[in-house]
Amino acid sequence: MTSILVEAVYEKGVLKPLGRLGLREGERVKILVVRGSRGLSETLRRLSREYEGVGEDPLETLLGARR
Repeated sequence: MTSILVEAVYEKGVLKPLGRLGLREGERVKILVVRGSRGLSETLRRLSREYEGVGEDPLETLLGARR
């Protein structure tokens, strides 16, 4: 599983990414909407606990995507 972290703007009912996503046309993705940096921190902690013991730590994956 590959994860990317990108900011988006919500306009007229549509989320518009502020950066390139590198997706193929028609590719399906799952979106996690987090408001503000405090929400992101809590979400990452929750995901890390939820996926503890799984081969890929979502916290490390998301933090690596921001570098």
